[in-house]
This record gives sequence, structure tokens and C-alpha cells, in this order.
Amino acid sequence: MSCQTALAPAGWLTGRFHCWVARSVLALLLGALSAAALAQVSPLMRQEAWVEDGTGATVDAVAARRGQGFVPADEQTIHPLGPQRTLWLRLLLQPAGPEAADWGLDIPVPLLDEVTLYQRGPDGRWQAQRAGDALPVAQWKRPGRYPNFDVTLPPGPVREVYLQVRHSDPIGFPLRLAPAAVLEQGRQVDYLLLGIVLGTLMLLAVSCLIQGVIHRDLTYDGYAFYALAMTLTTATVTGMGGHLLWNQSPRWADAAQGVLPVLLAGINVLFLRHLCGISVRYPRVGRVALATGGLILLMGAVFAWLPGGVQNGVIAFSFVASPVFGFVMAALAWRRHDVVGAWVILAYIPLAFTVVVAVLRLYGWLPAGWLSLDGTAVASAMVVPLLLLALNARTRDRHGAQARVNKLTEQDALTGLLSLAAFERQLKAAVSGALMRREASAVVVVAVANLQQIREFYGDAMAEQCLLRAVIKLNRVLRDGDPAGRIDTGRFAVIYEGARSRDEIQERMVRLVASGLVPPRGARLEVPLQFHVACAMLGEHVLAPRLLLRRLGQTLDGMTPRTRRPVRFLEPGDDGGAGSGSQGNAGEEAPAA
Repeated sequence: MSCQTALAPAGWLTGRFHCWVARSVLALLLGALSAAALAQVSPLMRQEAWVEDGTGATVDAVAARRGQGFVPADEQTIHPLGPQRTLWLRLLLQPAGPEAADWGLDIPVPLLDEVTLYQRGPDGRWQAQRAGDALPVAQWKRPGRYPNFDVTLPPGPVREVYLQVRHSDPIGFPLRLAPAAVLEQGRQVDYLLLGIVLGTLMLLAVSCLIQGVIHRDLTYDGYAFYALAMTLTTATVTGMGGHLLWNQSPRWADAAQGVLPVLLAGINVLFLRHLCGISVRYPRVGRVALATGGLILLMGAVFAWLPGGVQNGVIAFSFVASPVFGFVMAALAWRRHDVVGAWVILAYIPLAFTVVVAVLRLYGWLPAGWLSLDGTAVASAMVVPLLLLALNARTRDRHGAQARVNKLTEQDALTGLLSLAAFERQLKAAVSGALMRREASAVVVVAVANLQQIREFYGDAMAEQCLLRAVIKLNRVLRDGDPAGRIDTGRFAVIYEGARSRDEIQERMVRLVASGLVPPRGARLEVPLQFHVACAMLGEHVLAPRLLLRRLGQTLDGMTPRTRRPVRFLEPGDDGGAGSGSQGNAGEEAPAA
């Protein structure tokens, strides 16, 4: 996906997004079917749990209990863990055949602090495999997104396998026990799907950075920062960050599970405040959102140094405040018929659901599972492109308003022609082309000579009407693309690009002068328009744009109201002083050109 209205059409983005959703749903269905198939062949006969009040028990002491104190448990069981508690899981495994088989055991929960698998080796001694945030991922026996272990099942009687789990909060989690090759393939599928999600988010972020540079729009840069933060947080929550980015830093791997989601919640509040434009129409809500977003960012910055109970409160507050403010600001935007509000609400419905599940999991009311962990990645992948559509809608509105403002500054309000400043820029380019590239062009200044008399006799309303008539008649002698502007009260200027001869310009201007003398059809008052025209062939003169307009204006000023030569040209070499227009007054009674 890419940055949309400017980088690609919204329909293309939506189609790509729907295609990705379809592939993801298909993969999830296949994964569910595979899990069901694995459950039928699992060698797990029984799973029992015992929570130790402390951390001193050894596996030999636990095995000597012979199951005393252990109670049946499954993946829905919430284990009351804490800073000074240890969970022992006793797994009874029945070998599936007469030959030794290589199995694997996965715990698809990236945030567990310490996990150790104990199984007896050929010599009868307990062999340990360790994983978890307290140990660098690079030192795990099998580095990955979450703890995964090798389990060997030789033929014979039922075997005991023990899992030692330490975590700072109450938690429940599933176990995946299957042949090692099957689990490895499942992990690769997981990485493929998460790679698609993270790659999509990165592509959106980079594309919007480019878009912001091209259009000099900080809104796209803000969105790119938001998308990058979402990408990093998603990688952290799913365990990919701990596996691939900071696999040598167990302290940060543990802290990042809380720091980055909290920081993202604060960034989310501030970004939606800007996107929904709340501070303009609802300043109080805008100030509260600004303060809340800043507070969440501050709490995220000091999160790693807070006590465990306070950390849970910070996470819960951030996770609840972010979607609540998002929905409130989106609803206020939607209330004023802003399509951005609808896109934001649509984007945050799935994410809000996964956030609620994550908070319930945090306080031990729901077990950890796909919905509270990888489900957040899927919801994030839905949020970012939908917010991009909202951003495109906001950008289109802003650019449309800016274009309308530019038109007001670039065009004359009465006639719709270019303003003086805009026409001078066009003239500067034409003069530069004539000097540097020998491009043929002509500049014509047209004056309504009797405009002041019309104003005195008939009033301002008639004078403005006559100006509009003059523009209509001027447009009839213009070619497509010829720049025309209003440079004074009753004066207009035109650039005829590509004009190589005076005859071509004079023929058009004679028709203009003649049309001004023809009264409009159905008019009660026959008010003629007397046009005076001054022309210059740019190849014949070396003058700055403003000086050229001044010389043409002087030529017009030198014409008498009853002149018989209303169309005049600046002669070559007449680049200063009194021009040919003024000298031509001596021949006022000569036949009209």
C-alpha cells in the first residue's frame, strides 16, 4: 500500500487492503484447522498445575511430590502468579509409537518473564531448556518470538515433563505440543503473516514520508511517524522485536512490552486530535486531549522505573484513554458531517475490542491468547490504512480550500482574469523565453478608453457591466492558453505566445476594436466600448516586464479619445523616453490601421 490520493487512488488502496484481509482470514482458517488436527494426535494425556509461594523449589523436589498439590489445568486456567510466585506445570506424555519421535512444545506468549522446560535425558537426569524475557533471546536453545522447546519421546511408559514459569502478573496461556517439523512450519507461517503486516505498515510510513517531502505537508510526516510507531509496537507485542532487534537485551525486551504500547497510546491521542481538527471547533476537548496525550507520553517515558502495580495501572489507563478519546473526537467530527470522523470510528472498532481484551488479560480476567497478542497486530494493520483514508479526506478538504484561496489571490474578483501580480509572473517567463531561447511572443495592453465617461454618465453599475462586456469581447480574440490579466481599472493585458508577425496581432486587435462599437443585443442603452490597444513584439525589445508594461501604458496615455489609430505597436529601439506611441500622435488624423 502507499500514500493514497497523492500516491495512488483510494480505490486501489481499498482493493489491496481487502485482498490482504482475505489472505489473512484464509491463513487464520487454515491455522485453526491445523490446530484442530494437531489436537487429535497430541501425546498430552494430562496437564496439572501447582503454584509455589516462592522461587526456591527445584525440579527434583517438585517431582518428588508425585503430583501432590497439583490440580488439573488447561489453557483457560488463570494462574495466580506474581513477583514471588512460581508456576509448575506437570505434563504427562504418552509416546505415540514404538520409535523415538522429535516433538516440540510452544508457548505462544512473548511476554512471559521466565520459562524452563525440564525433561529427563537418557542418563535419567533432568535436562533444562530456558527461555523468557529474563534471558537474552540469543541464548535460548531455540530463539524465536516466544518460548519453544524440543521434546523427545522415546518408546516406553508415560513420561513426566515439567514447566517452570515465572511472571509478574496472573496469566493463563495455551500450550502447543506437536511434531517438531509441524510446529516449525507453523512458526514460518506466523512470520510470513506478520511480515506482511509489518511490511505494509513500513511501506505506508515510507511512502508518506516521501509524500510529505514532495508536497511539503507536515500532516503526512505526522502520519508517517504514527505508522512507524505502530510498526515498532506491533513488532514488540508479537515478539518479533525481541527475537530480531534487541535479542541481546533482556531488560529492554521486558520493558518494551509496556513502554512502546503506552507511548503509542499517547501518540495516537495527539495524532487524532490533529486529524479530527478538534481544537478549532471544540477547544476544551482539544485542550483535554492535548493534556492527556502529553501525560501518557510522560508516563511512557518513565514506565521502566515504575513499580509493577503502578505499571499495570499506567497500561490500563493508557489503553482505555486512547480509544475513548479517539471515539469522542471522531464522533464530534462526524457530528459536523466530517467524513474523517466516520473513517476514524471504522478504524478503531476492531482495535478497541482488542485493547479491551488486552486489559482484561492484564488483570488476569482472560487468558493470554491469539486475540490479546497477535490480534492486536491484525487490528493495527486495519487501523493504519483506514486512518490514511481519513488523512487523504482531510488533505483533500484542506488543499481544496487552499486552492480556492489561491484563486482569490491569483484572479481578479470582478472579471476572473489574472491579477496584476500573477500576470507579471507570466510576463516574466515570456520575456525570459524571448531573451534566452528566442521564443516568439507578443504583449498587448487593451484599455477601455471611454470607461470614465460611462461611469460619469451612467454610474458605477453600468461601468462594471461594461467591464464585463469588455472581458467577453477580449476572450473572443484570445487563443486557448493565452494568459490574460487585469492590470488596472479599465486596462487588460494579454500574452500571445508564439506570435511571430504584427499582422496576426493587428488582425485580432482590429476585430476587438470593431466589436466594442457594436451594442449588445436587447440592450436598452446603446453604450459602445472604445478600445485602445498598445502592442509589443518581445523579439524587438529588451525590457524588464514592469518597464514593458509601463511603456505600453505610456503609449495608451498618448492616444486622444478620438484617435483614428487605436492599435499601435512599439517600434524597435523604442525602449526608453517618449515612444513611438507618443510620436505617432502627430498623425492622429491618418487613416485607421
